[in-house]
Amino acid sequence: MSENVNHVRYELRRDIAKQRIHFTATFPKRQGSWSLQLPTWRPGRYELGNFAQYILWVEGVNQEGQRVRLNKIDLHAWQVPNGIRRIEWLFHADILNAGSTCIENDLYYVNPVNCFMYDVERQELGAVIVLSDLILEPDAEAGWALAVAMPWEDLNGAPTMQARDLQHLMDSPWMASPKLWHDSYREQDLDVHIWIHDTLPSDLARFVADHVAFTRSQIAHFGTFPTQEYHFFYLFPDRDVRHGVEHEDSTVIALGPANRVQSEEGYLEIIGIASHELYHAWNVKRIRPIEWTPYDFTGPCPSELGYIAEGVTTYMGDLFLYKSGIVDLKGWCALMTSLLERHLNNPGRHNMSVAASSYDTWLDGYKMGVRGRKGSIYVEGAVLAFLCDVRIMELTAGKASLSTAMRLLWERHGQPREGLTADMYWDTLAEVAGDRMDDLRNQHAEGTEDTWTPLVQAMSTQGILLSKRLDDAGTIRVLLHQEN
Repeated sequence: MSENVNHVRYELRRDIAKQRIHFTATFPKRQGSWSLQLPTWRPGRYELGNFAQYILWVEGVNQEGQRVRLNKIDLHAWQVPNGIRRIEWLFHADILNAGSTCIENDLYYVNPVNCFMYDVERQELGAVIVLSDLILEPDAEAGWALAVAMPWEDLNGAPTMQARDLQHLMDSPWMASPKLWHDSYREQDLDVHIWIHDTLPSDLARFVADHVAFTRSQIAHFGTFPTQEYHFFYLFPDRDVRHGVEHEDSTVIALGPANRVQSEEGYLEIIGIASHELYHAWNVKRIRPIEWTPYDFTGPCPSELGYIAEGVTTYMGDLFLYKSGIVDLKGWCALMTSLLERHLNNPGRHNMSVAASSYDTWLDGYKMGVRGRKGSIYVEGAVLAFLCDVRIMELTAGKASLSTAMRLLWERHGQPREGLTADMYWDTLAEVAGDRMDDLRNQHAEGTEDTWTPLVQAMSTQGILLSKRLDDAGTIRVLLHQEN
């Protein structure tokens, strides 16, 4: 991994007391001045992240060792004078969630898309990342261990990782800790690793077994897995947090406090998030809207296909808990009850379609925003996915389903990494169903028509009665139960 013209060398050093990371990046030679870019957003959260607010300073170092503060040319970009290859900056890292970067006494967690800068005109460059001050002692009592999906080795006492290019680097988080539990399993030629920082679930054998179950079920439906290795990174601190983020070869899931992690309710919550995030390895990491292919980190990349990226994944993540036997029909109905109540109690679904709401996440992010303005790509998207699934099963007498269509999308568009359009998606559903489903697209993806009657009818085809009532606070409550 010696320095050459094909990669950028990043060296990181921590200031644990101040929760900061000092970066030194050495870029290959080039002529003229150039733009140093910090990402403005991160995959998995379709809003501006404004990560430059955590940068304290940026300096260039010339061949004579002279230092100069770089001037901004944009909120997230700096002008690098001709002849400067070495850039240094300081990043403040005190936020702990599944998409952040955080330095603590017992945690070294980095999501590169928050804090790594790059040459905007040379995104094909690989990266070598050296963790200069991390001493690994994985076999020692309370020794530090490193969890990462990128290839790495310990060179002269410094863990050194390697990324193929910018897209790989920005989608490859890591965590190191002296409190890192690890287990692994192999399923259909896929090596899966589970890493847990801090709090451990009460029943680790069950935890691993349930991962095996939903992994096996999902791979069976898609036929193949995108990579040879996959990592689940769990952050379970004794503080309030709930968050999951997908990456190409891994996922980061944060949940706390400790009593929540060790409760039955919290356990099922974790497994549900994990199933959701694994499904993302196919859907959105590879079956990806054309607007995100490849990722452009320099600014907003709005897409109307959030109902596919997050809605289908939300529905399928829960469905595979049932298909794999982790929950029974009663358990699946409980998950759908929660989903439908969120759906029915959001008046924004009547004002803005789920496609338009997807586009507008870049305006007001994931906040509730103005009440009644928009829908949720997760909730409304999952409801639409359920309606599509049932319609396909009806039209094919149960011989095909939404999973059949998703497998085709994986094989045709995900594996070759062709960006997905709405027409590609709906044409594939029509092909599998043997009939067009334009009413669902027009009324419930790109329109705002009420879903109640279609939902009642769809549930009935599955032998489930759906009813609703208003509670004393005027909130809609849903009841699902099997028909006699």
